[in-house]
Amino acid sequence: MSDHTNDQAGRLRARVAGRRARIVTVTSGKGGVGKTTLVANLGLELARLGKSVLMFDGDLGLANLAILFNQAPKRTLEDALAGRCGLEDVVLTINERLTLLPASSGATRLADLGDDDRAGLVNDIARLGSGSDVLLIDTGAGIGAIVQALVGVADRALLVTTHEPTALSDAYGLLKSIRRGLAGGGPRLEIVVNMAHSHAQARDTHARLGRLTERFLGFTPPLVAVVPRDEAVGEAIVRQEPLTRVYPYAQATRAIAALARLMADNRGSDHATSHSIPLAVPVRR
Repeated sequence: MSDHTNDQAGRLRARVAGRRARIVTVTSGKGGVGKTTLVANLGLELARLGKSVLMFDGDLGLANLAILFNQAPKRTLEDALAGRCGLEDVVLTINERLTLLPASSGATRLADLGDDDRAGLVNDIARLGSGSDVLLIDTGAGIGAIVQALVGVADRALLVTTHEPTALSDAYGLLKSIRRGLAGGGPRLEIVVNMAHSHAQARDTHARLGRLTERFLGFTPPLVAVVPRDEAVGEAIVRQEPLTRVYPYAQATRAIAALARLMADNRGSDHATSHSIPLAVPVRR
């Protein structure tokens, strides 16, 4: 991220500091690690806890968050940017407390926004989210400029990874890019280990990533949650319904609900110990 973009992110955070909304960005270095599924279900659980939540599908070129709610938007972010409607006209109501601002799939114009358009878009989305308790952003995977801009404007960023070596390598690459781009500033960065076979595997995954970041970046992002591997997740995706709605007692649901409670408590990992990390019920060892 350029110094210009970094300054814009800082100014935006300062400008919206008096709003009610907390901006939480969920990101990943690699695709296929369950980031979008986490966002959809985290949004539902935060709403269940009484928070008003606006979700934004920030995967601008390959958006699919609406699919997980079995929604086919009549308008998308592409329409708003083209001037065919206002940004607020794009917002979908999922339930009384949960709304979604969908992007578009296959829209190269959205994926290739210039610096000024990108900064203006992030500003407009933050302003739209100011009427909610939480603005929950799902980014695309990787280290692109829009990913870094959406991370840079957040109060808190959750980086989702799995135990796979490629996912860990890409997670490290994204952390490196964010730290360099934001010059040591930006949001609190925390790790969510997804699709974990066991607690021990998840802790090992976090430790391996931490050794890399401590050695080369001088910090270790804390582990904030572990979501176990759960066949119910795939079944919910096929049904195009959120996991927490159709399988409320699944292990993955319990883990996501625990993370939502931690976030709703407004304390975050600063108050989380190794015994309070949301791990759901015991998973297979």
